[in-house]
Amino acid sequence: MTIAAIAIACALSAQAAPERPDQRPGAPRSADGAAGIVAVWQQQPVTWDRIRPVLAELAGSEALAEVLLDELLAERATARGIAPDEAALEHEERTLLEFLDEDAARARRLLDDVRVRQGLGPVRWRALLWRNAVLRALVAPDVQVAESQVVAAHDAAHGPRRRARVIAVPDLRSAQAVNDRLAKGEPFDALAVELSTDASAARGGLVQATSRLAPKVPAGMREALWALAAPGDVSPPVMVGTGYLLIRLEREDPGDGTTLEAGRPRAERAVRRAQERARMDQLALDMLRPVKPTVFDDSLADSWDRVRTGATRSDRPPPG
Repeated sequence: MTIAAIAIACALSAQAAPERPDQRPGAPRSADGAAGIVAVWQQQPVTWDRIRPVLAELAGSEALAEVLLDELLAERATARGIAPDEAALEHEERTLLEFLDEDAARARRLLDDVRVRQGLGPVRWRALLWRNAVLRALVAPDVQVAESQVVAAHDAAHGPRRRARVIAVPDLRSAQAVNDRLAKGEPFDALAVELSTDASAARGGLVQATSRLAPKVPAGMREALWALAAPGDVSPPVMVGTGYLLIRLEREDPGDGTTLEAGRPRAERAVRRAQERARMDQLALDMLRPVKPTVFDDSLADSWDRVRTGATRSDRPPPG
């Protein structure tokens, strides 16, 4: 997102609904009104009337989605007695900083970079913190931390990890053909570059280090990787999704020795945060999915139709 998103968000916020200062973050308004002068260049004025269609096409759909989601959340927050205060907004910022990096200074630099790249100026940033605080409060009763999840999170943070290369192929016959070429001495990484359909092909099939219980890695891949006895060993073809993987163990990096009990608070917090984020995204998506606003601006209507249709097809989460 760019600064343009901020401008359109402000303009839409002023038109969407009456202000609710006790719930929804406010937005500054142009002193010259919706059609006023927003800039001057070479003694020529640039007005909102001229810039609005560009902003609408560039970021109108996302801006409108944010405004509508804020309206929906304000209604639900009022019904549930949820009213995030400054402490709640500060908590949301700390949560994001902790997620970005353990080192506070580095986390702050990363956050500043994120805000620049996503066009999160003071208006949208405060709105994002408020939105997350409401969503987190709404999903909190449904979050449950299971022991198996804590163990997996601890293992991912402190346990041993294995580095591997993979070759992804569409069917078993192709996997067997790769095995035949490996048996003849062709290098695994060269075959990965030539044949693999995975994004790692350009790196010779090298994928991120994987813990024994990594929840985001398909179970079949994890089990096959951790069944390999020594570096250089290659797994039999493993079915993952609709295709097959061959996995070569590169090396194993040992864990840091932190016990489960010592790491339990951090692991529980990681599990809870992951569940909250997933449920928050899904709730926001569910709230916005049935919304069909009547859009009078042609450029904004076109942006909304194109982007929201794409979001429906891909099930992308809405902003926030």
